[in-house]
Amino acid sequence: MSGAIPQAGETLDVVVTRELPFGVLVETGAGVAGLVRGARGSAGATLRVRVVESDAALGRFSAEPG
Repeated sequence: MSGAIPQAGETLDVVVTRELPFGVLVETGAGVAGLVRGARGSAGATLRVRVVESDAALGRFSAEPG
């Protein structure tokens, strides 16, 4: 992780890194990993999301399609 952790309420564009049965794993332009539950997208696709929760200690966030 090299960038700042997005904060709850922020809307940002992220890139899908992996699709899972329950959502997608994504990464911000700054390299911060996140999970978007209920979203669909193939690796490399760009999604706009709204951050729901962030965890600075673990360097990740969760979001919803936004």
